[in-house]
Amino acid sequence: MSKEYNNKSEESKSEESKSEESKSEESKSEESKSEESKSEESKSLKSDTSSIDIIPAIKVANSIHTNIKRKKEIVKSLRDLINGQESKSTFNDVKSLQSEWKSIGQIDNPKDRSLWTTFNALLDRFYDNRSIYFELKELDRKKNLEIKLKLCDKAENLVDEQNIMKAVGVLNTIHDDFKHTGPAPLKKQDGLWERLKIASDKLYIKKKEFISNIKSVLNDNLDKKNQLLEKINNFSDSNFSDIKTWNNKSKEILLLKDQWNNIGGIPKKSSKSVSKEFWSSFKNFYNQKSKFFKKIDNLYSENLKLKNALIERVEKIKDSDDWINTTKEIQKIQKEWKLIGKVPIRKKDSIYNDFKKVCDYFFERKKIGDKDSIILFENNLKAKDKICDDIIAISKLQDFKQDDFLQMQIKFLELGFVPKESIEYISIKYKESLKSILDSASKFMNLDEFAKFKFIIELNSLSNNPFSKNKIFKKKSDIRNKINTIQSDIKNLKNNIDFLKESVVANNLKKEYLIKIENADKEIDSLKLQLNLINKV
Repeated sequence: MSKEYNNKSEESKSEESKSEESKSEESKSEESKSEESKSEESKSLKSDTSSIDIIPAIKVANSIHTNIKRKKEIVKSLRDLINGQESKSTFNDVKSLQSEWKSIGQIDNPKDRSLWTTFNALLDRFYDNRSIYFELKELDRKKNLEIKLKLCDKAENLVDEQNIMKAVGVLNTIHDDFKHTGPAPLKKQDGLWERLKIASDKLYIKKKEFISNIKSVLNDNLDKKNQLLEKINNFSDSNFSDIKTWNNKSKEILLLKDQWNNIGGIPKKSSKSVSKEFWSSFKNFYNQKSKFFKKIDNLYSENLKLKNALIERVEKIKDSDDWINTTKEIQKIQKEWKLIGKVPIRKKDSIYNDFKKVCDYFFERKKIGDKDSIILFENNLKAKDKICDDIIAISKLQDFKQDDFLQMQIKFLELGFVPKESIEYISIKYKESLKSILDSASKFMNLDEFAKFKFIIELNSLSNNPFSKNKIFKKKSDIRNKINTIQSDIKNLKNNIDFLKESVVANNLKKEYLIKIENADKEIDSLKLQLNLINKV
């Protein structure tokens, strides 16, 4: 293939050089012919008296007319060649027209000069076009080089492909693409073909080895597929209870499917039964998954009905003026709403917005209608705001009394609700006041006193919160577990001390263990104190 491209390129270069030579030869020929024509004219003038009787004047006129006509045809043919699609024969056709023009020679006619000018202009245009054509051809060769380099890379990578027959099929496509890509630069042509040939030869050797060992390879593939079959059979009767597990298992089974597809062929006698079993288990898994999600969809639809029923219940009482009882009822419905599970995702936002809208309708009415509550909430806000200011004020004292602060804290926690728009404000201010008092306490209390003080503050907050029973219970449980863990650590440390022999290193280690035991005992005392405080709540 590269030789063919090389020959073509050399031909095109020789054609270009010949065309340049022909142009110079033509101009010289025209000048010599001009001189010859003048001499011939002088001769013809001398011989006019002798030839006028031999050659009739009409024959000369007809010859001039015929030659002028033929030159016009040559000009037209040259123009058509230039304006048309260039082919392999175009250059030879132009040379043929030039030869014919020369053979006609100069004509004693005013039109000949005009035709000569047109013919020369067309020739110039033809050779200019050929120059542009070869530049574009060179660019095209560079692009072809890039394409062929990529094809060579692709062919070389196929050598490591596990599925030999698949790789050979891809290689055939590469060869076809390489063949139809077009010529690359001449210097690179042989190297490209050699690269592709070497990669192809390596792959064909592997194919030959594969075919000679096909029986062994097919049996190995059968073993691999049987191993995958055992894995996928475990998925066949899957019955998971949550979406996350189903999705994770789906990823696993898709990975098995990819591995299955990447394994090559197996013996024909086993192919049908093994494939049938694999894909049967694959389908069973997705059938089970489909059933699960159908149940989920049904459950979500039921939840949607329940939530719509709650919206209807709020709709019936939203215009009530019995603020206390209606508030309790709506709050009860809101708790029921939270206990209901998920709804279809397309209805998730709309159903929530509907419920919120109907609840907000009642509470907005309550704001306007329940003026006594509004006044009470505003008074609570003022009282809480003042307590926060008082806490910040005593925190600036060098040694404040704990009881003074704790009374303020309890009073703050016992005060009722504040206006909704002020909840965030008072919450932030309360936290800031607590931070201020703790910063102050840390400066004059020892570590044990400070830990106890901090715990009492936390305990007061929990004890005055009607929704914190579970938190208190968890706190007690955590403290008990921590006490048990520390006691177990102390026991281990004491056992380790008993096993230590008398030595300098052992004595140092005993001292370290005894310090740890002493610190652990102190921590247990502190935790027991916290436990007693919780039990008094």
